[in-house]
Amino acid sequence: MSKFRIPNLIPPLFVQIYVLFIASVCISGVIVYFANVNNLKKNEQAILSKTTFLAQQSLLEFISGNTKHLQEMVENNHYEIVRQMPKDAVILLEDKESFTKVKIFRFQSYYGFCLEYLGMNFVAFKDYESELFLGDGLNVWIFLDFLIQLLTFSIILALLHPLKVLQNALQEFAKGNYKIKIPVPKEPQQARLAWSFNTMSAKISKLMMTREFVLRNIGHELKTPISKAKLALEMMPENPQKELVMRCVGNLDSLTSQILTFEKIQEGGDLLVWREFEVETLVLETLQHLFLEQEELEIEILENFRIRGDLQFLSIALKNLIENAKKYKSGGKITMSATQETSLENTIVLGLESQKDEVFCLNICNVGNALKQPISYYLEPFSREDTHALIQGYGLGLGIVKGILELHHLGFGYLYQPKAESQGIHCFKIIFPKE
Repeated sequence: MSKFRIPNLIPPLFVQIYVLFIASVCISGVIVYFANVNNLKKNEQAILSKTTFLAQQSLLEFISGNTKHLQEMVENNHYEIVRQMPKDAVILLEDKESFTKVKIFRFQSYYGFCLEYLGMNFVAFKDYESELFLGDGLNVWIFLDFLIQLLTFSIILALLHPLKVLQNALQEFAKGNYKIKIPVPKEPQQARLAWSFNTMSAKISKLMMTREFVLRNIGHELKTPISKAKLALEMMPENPQKELVMRCVGNLDSLTSQILTFEKIQEGGDLLVWREFEVETLVLETLQHLFLEQEELEIEILENFRIRGDLQFLSIALKNLIENAKKYKSGGKITMSATQETSLENTIVLGLESQKDEVFCLNICNVGNALKQPISYYLEPFSREDTHALIQGYGLGLGIVKGILELHHLGFGYLYQPKAESQGIHCFKIIFPKE
């Protein structure tokens, strides 16, 4: 009865691809940033060393008064001589002595030096923009890597797009839209996948339409003559065969109703009318459809908890459990109790994803012989023991209970407590998680 669920911690495939692509771009950006910072520092240090060396050489010529040679040396190094240091210039290095002062400065992408000697000064600078940002080869390779990543990302998305289309189609298919079709792409492998889905959808759609047609006809073509047969039997004079025929017609009516109910359950949760009510309401609704003497059933509501679900279908499940207890009990009363339980130890629990510490339970108990098969065997449709051949029934009751509880995401529990050599107490539980 338990269903396989994909862990919520795992994000969808498309989200994983987007995250990986964004992470890759971010890592490339970080690499580019630090590479440029390191390259800028390295180039700036080289420029600073070159400017400092030129300033020291120029200072010797400046002190000796060889202005012409100083000017030629500076111009040969492509420095521009100016009257004064720019106001916004940043002093990088400064060397003071008794009569001389040397300043190394930076202004935007310009690096230069200022010489002062006996009230005279000499200022020259050069634009180092091309040398400052030299060595961008790494950036080119990283940019090419980014383009390759972008191309790979686009190709992966293009390849996975049909998978996303198929996923959406399957979701619609699960909701009951059996006529849905998906476009057939040009790529051969994807085209075969789309063609296979469309073929499957068409075949299942045809089968479902046939099934619905047959069920509608069963409901009409069988129920109507059964009702007429019941009416005719009521008007028939008493005779030895009347009771047998009435029992056969009743069995046929019960089987038809159970089959129709079982088939409705297979259609899924869209049939359910959800609302909130108390467990006492569920019990009263169920008792209206049971034919039990007062001394056959004992009811104890210890916890009148609230339920969210379809009252009609849950009353069918509870009714089937009570009728099942009535058919197979070997004596005593059927007991029904609504309780809060803190432990389900020794109880076989089906339908809950994990064991709950505290739950609400609706228990149906009866005295009877031990089961010869595991409880899961009796939850399958038309499963009965050979020793029960003389007991009226078709093995659909617990199967209907199982289907209704699955639609409500409720648990089914079974506990057997031996009391005598072959006798014991069977306890069937409808388990409602507290949340």
